[in-house]
Amino acid sequence: MEQTANQNWNLDTLYAGGSQSIELKNLITELKDLLEKISGSLNDHQKNKDTQAFVETLNQFQYARSAWDELDDFVICVYSQDVTDSDAVVLLDESAVIKAKLDSVQIDLDEALANFPEARWNEFIELEEVKPYSFYLEERRKTVKDRLPVEMERLINVLSVNGIKAWEQQQQQLLAKLKIPIGADGKEEGVSIGQAMNEAMYAEERSLRQKAAEAIAETCEAHAEDFATALNRIAGFRLDVYEQRGWNNVLKEAVEQNRIQEESIQALMESIDDNKDLYRAYFQRKAELTGLDEVSWFDLETPAFASEKKIDYAAAKDIIIKQFYQFSEKLGQFAERAFEEGWIETENRPDKAGGGFCASMPLSKESRIFMTYRENYQDVVTLAHEFGHAYHNYILQEEPAFAQQKGTSVAESASTFLENLVLDAAIEHTEDEKEKLALLEVKIKDGLKYAVSVPNMFRFEQEFYARRKNGQLTVEEINNLIKEVESDFYDGIIEGSAPYKWMYISHFYSSTIPFYNIPYTIGYLFSNGIYNLAKQSTGDFQEKYDDLLRNSGRMTVEQLAQNYLDADVTKSEFWNASQQALKEAIEEYLELTEKYVE
Repeated sequence: MEQTANQNWNLDTLYAGGSQSIELKNLITELKDLLEKISGSLNDHQKNKDTQAFVETLNQFQYARSAWDELDDFVICVYSQDVTDSDAVVLLDESAVIKAKLDSVQIDLDEALANFPEARWNEFIELEEVKPYSFYLEERRKTVKDRLPVEMERLINVLSVNGIKAWEQQQQQLLAKLKIPIGADGKEEGVSIGQAMNEAMYAEERSLRQKAAEAIAETCEAHAEDFATALNRIAGFRLDVYEQRGWNNVLKEAVEQNRIQEESIQALMESIDDNKDLYRAYFQRKAELTGLDEVSWFDLETPAFASEKKIDYAAAKDIIIKQFYQFSEKLGQFAERAFEEGWIETENRPDKAGGGFCASMPLSKESRIFMTYRENYQDVVTLAHEFGHAYHNYILQEEPAFAQQKGTSVAESASTFLENLVLDAAIEHTEDEKEKLALLEVKIKDGLKYAVSVPNMFRFEQEFYARRKNGQLTVEEINNLIKEVESDFYDGIIEGSAPYKWMYISHFYSSTIPFYNIPYTIGYLFSNGIYNLAKQSTGDFQEKYDDLLRNSGRMTVEQLAQNYLDADVTKSEFWNASQQALKEAIEEYLELTEKYVE
């Protein structure tokens, strides 16, 4: 099979014409009509209690759920490939309106589930056609009892379109329009925040990195008030809703969405604190390797042993396919299909959104991967990460839509697993010491993103919400809060942090997923537990791995760990063991670099 290396995805095979697609507009019309029909069916159910009709309504709602997921992710793809596409912005708004209607119908559905008499409910969930998604229904039935009366929940959803969701969209548009002046000798050009961050972290000359970091800070400072308003309003809306529901614990919704107990998150955070000294030692060594008297955040991000190898996209493709095949035939074939059929967008060009993501198209039973590839091994790892999401989608695509609704933390498990698969193979087969150190840095940097940076942002966000209960925070107060959290960890290792990161970490602004940073740490460490088991196992582990992914929409994190890893994630022992590979990489790095600082 001839391998090609096209860096542009094909969206037309999904809906030809992008933001002008007639087929997409037909899907929007169909979805709106279907939601009205489902709403009417649920009203009828309140009167006649016809079980078979209710099952049909559930099937229709599952289709509607998949249709909206596909619509929203497709429009995000269209917007991300060209942030100047004003028609895509209009479609994003229309998708938000439809989501509000979908959520409103979900409230009616939840009420119908809650109103089942216990005896009839026990019979209902034993029906053969219902069993495959009974976990989801049980979860919704339990959750709805913690909500407000149905009319109030519906009102909140309607108001959210021009409330919390509007503020989220505002932040997205502000960020897309943010242009950072980068360049030298009077030839500066405005680039996206993603491109500017890349310059600040990876430019070969420190003077260029420093100039980019200063340009980011100056530009952010000039626009900080607008972002602070959005962040304050999003948090304020969420806190108001929680207060109306009588929720005192601000983490309640996040815990529900992640299908994890708060006790497990506490155990995770404690285990990270237990290893804090080793993680600090790595950053201290990085500071020493710079040879500078004072180091800033961008110095620690820059590789001390950057690989001199340029990995073109064709080579990246070969690495991905080869390593995936070594784990399983099924995974390797999946990767070949994704490359062949144009599922991946990696070209480095202007007017393209920053960051990376995997979009799920559940009706089409495909995915699309978005990132910007810059010919380094870090981007190979990022590509593997997004492939993990796509493979997870692939495993789930034959399941009912309700059984595809995985917790946000488990959603990160497959992606981190495939990161490890690609990176560890490269480290193992590298004989050149400096090349090995370069790859170790990639592994450690990725690991500490989840073991240090994300937990720091989680602590920041918890404190931000605690203070937001007493009123809005100013830009200065938000900046100081970031500094407090960062200083507590870095403890004098760096003389300056990036105080405006709260502006461009979009996870803070999610209208639907509160505390959207910590799921990445949960997923990273949980995945490392799976990966450790994979290295120790022989035989049918590939099938067990696929089965774990397949059941990610039917179990809690605790249940998945117990069933597939024989582990208790409410105890810090599991999370400590999950950090073992990262700790070993750091210890090896410290040993190999000792001679460079003597």
